[in-house]
Amino acid sequence: MSPVSRRRKGAKPSQSGQRVLRTVQPAAPEEPCDCPNCSGAELDLEDLANTLVGGAGELLKVDDPLDAEFFAAGFLAIGAMAGETFDEALQEGILPAVARHESSEALAVLIALDAVGAGPVAGDAAARLERAGLALPSWAGELRGPVRLGQSLRFADSDGDASMLVCTFERAGRGHGFVVHADHTDCDAAAEIALFPTEVLDEVLEEIRSDARHAGLTVTSEVLDPAELRWQIERALDAREVHDLEDGDPEPPSDILDEENDEDVPDYHLLAVLLRARIRTLPEPTRPPAPHGSTE
Repeated sequence: MSPVSRRRKGAKPSQSGQRVLRTVQPAAPEEPCDCPNCSGAELDLEDLANTLVGGAGELLKVDDPLDAEFFAAGFLAIGAMAGETFDEALQEGILPAVARHESSEALAVLIALDAVGAGPVAGDAAARLERAGLALPSWAGELRGPVRLGQSLRFADSDGDASMLVCTFERAGRGHGFVVHADHTDCDAAAEIALFPTEVLDEVLEEIRSDARHAGLTVTSEVLDPAELRWQIERALDAREVHDLEDGDPEPPSDILDEENDEDVPDYHLLAVLLRARIRTLPEPTRPPAPHGSTE
């Protein structure tokens, strides 16, 4: 559980625990980034909407709503690279343009984006299309079901340099969990996020303990109440977001291939969007947000 430094372009992730935790960081891009923030190009909102709807055919074929959330979270993570203007463009341009397609694909996109926190415009537009009689995707009912918190744990190492936040969520009989590695030597920022199915929770917990033993560290664990879990995760995600903005060169979010295991692994930025959607279902923290770089 030694702290993992913030990843820079070209950095190689540790392979420890990757089989269970499925943690990987983005590889360095071979070509210069062509996102609007880096290239200076203007966002073509209609084109973005057309691309979203055009790629949504697969959304109508999937059964697991988590797949729809991946689709939407990936788009929001990439959009964040466009800078502070993206949210305004999303609400005033992209989402209305998606809704104008008036198709089942457009409805699926709007429902998925609403689920991961795209804002009220997505939900309102989806409701209008639904009232117009467009068919809902098969996963819509499950996606809109209540999310329940299961495990809520914090593991801290004896040096006080790092901690692991482990939480699981259940919705309509399906479960998944997250591990957030918080680096307390780096403003408590999230260094990594891993996603895992709840059926391997015991393996994940043993992986954390095993890594600590191999590093010669003593690990203590505690159960967090839901509000405190949300506070801890928000602190880690918010600090990482500040650092990414300070770096000025965030890597493009994407699903990349883990060559060792031949699996598609969601990257940090996509999982951060999805995790924020999950913790918004938890009670508000009872203490104010931690100032950046402060200690408890």
